[in-house]
Amino acid sequence: MYEVIRNVIESKDYKLEDILYKINKMWIESAITEEEKTELDSLARENAKAENSYATFQEQIDKLYEDMKELEARVSLLEQDGQEEPTEPVEEYPEFVQPQGAHDSYNTGDKITYNGKKYACKMDGCVWSPDIYPVGWELVEEE
Repeated sequence: MYEVIRNVIESKDYKLEDILYKINKMWIESAITEEEKTELDSLARENAKAENSYATFQEQIDKLYEDMKELEARVSLLEQDGQEEPTEPVEEYPEFVQPQGAHDSYNTGDKITYNGKKYACKMDGCVWSPDIYPVGWELVEEE
């Protein structure tokens, strides 16, 4: 089983979240050893390609369509009122939202809150959460 998983990882054609789940499942079922699990986890994270974790093209289009409709509605309200919409304060560490594609991935310096902890993104094009790809995130210690 170890060799099969390793071959998939070396092909670099997998979704990181899925392969990590499968590695963990194989370990729980005693199909691979603790050492093999550790090695495969590390190799999977190193070889992961962000584009394999994006949503399908149709899902991205649907999300963009919904965003566009929301913007149209807001602009229409502004035009009707003739006034500017009141601005809400922007939260410095907004809650993590799973990116649907390159258009809404996280980039270096982006800040999030995930499972009650604050993080800063350390890479451009990050589509993974801090627990899936910890190398892409830095835990921000609160003062």
